[in-house]
Amino acid sequence: MLTYFVTEPQERLNIAIEQLRGQMVTLGNVYGFLHPDVQQCSRDLDQLILQYYAMQPKQ
Repeated sequence: MLTYFVTEPQERLNIAIEQLRGQMVTLGNVYGFLHPDVQQCSRDLDQLILQYYAMQPKQ
């Protein structure tokens, strides 16, 4: 098992991901998951997740 430490920027990004995920689910429940605002939120979430994985150490 590979252990690594989470840096402060990674933790802040992780928090932002979780907040945006919650927002997307809430919007999806209100407007439906095909609504343009929900789709944009999903794209924004994808970008944050890609940033997070780019910060991970190479295995």
